[in-house]
Amino acid sequence: MKKSVDIIGLPVFSISQGKEIGKVRRFVIDPGQGAVIALVIDDGKWYLAAKLLPMSAVTAIGEFAVTVDSVDSLVEVKEIPDVERLIEADIDVIGTRVLTKSGRIRGKVNEIILDESGKINFCEVEENEGDISQIPADIVVTYGKEVLVITDGEVSPVIVKEKPPVQDKTAASVGNVQQAPGATVSKPVTEETSVSSANQNEPADESNKKFDDRHRKYLLGKKASRRIETDNGMVIVDQGGEITEEVLQKAKLAGKFVELSMNIQ
Repeated sequence: MKKSVDIIGLPVFSISQGKEIGKVRRFVIDPGQGAVIALVIDDGKWYLAAKLLPMSAVTAIGEFAVTVDSVDSLVEVKEIPDVERLIEADIDVIGTRVLTKSGRIRGKVNEIILDESGKINFCEVEENEGDISQIPADIVVTYGKEVLVITDGEVSPVIVKEKPPVQDKTAASVGNVQQAPGATVSKPVTEETSVSSANQNEPADESNKKFDDRHRKYLLGKKASRRIETDNGMVIVDQGGEITEEVLQKAKLAGKFVELSMNIQ
């Protein structure tokens, strides 16, 4: 899964043409589906017409770039039914208040977490108390322009970050050890708390590599159309060489993953 911040601003590359064709500017969200249905692409000709990249046309969204089969994957607004209505609705989800059906404000959405198809799986919420939690999409009733409506307490959100405790400015003690005024009292890290912390991050992290895995699977077994080297001249793969897991790892470590992706046959 990917957060919006991991996608907005990424360059978009055409695999068949081997060139950059734009950058991801924003999302088009269909509130009825609870999903991003297209990416708005800035191709340097914004003054002519908005270009959209339907999620169905995305080959992969990797760590460094979005890849598509061809520049023809970009379409105009009029080519996707009802998308103009969605653009005008301007529903971002991020920044909306979280409202329960019973009328209680829970906090504010500060991030959305998507699967590889664009479906919103979680909304990351800053709770009123300051905690950061993840609300699963299956308890969302309505994605509105101003509020995100959720059910009442049927599913407890997963706390991914707790609000730091307010430190007592007077002297504090832990066991028999006196702490100076204003000093931070550190909570001992135990095996139980470590496991608990890891489990809390699982909803966002357990599928965090799906996009990259899909990209790697697409590249594995293909041939390099030219020799790829590191900046200091070490060979990552020769022209005609097979793309293996070892080659992908070398390319990633050397910062040549995008270059390799754009030079396959």
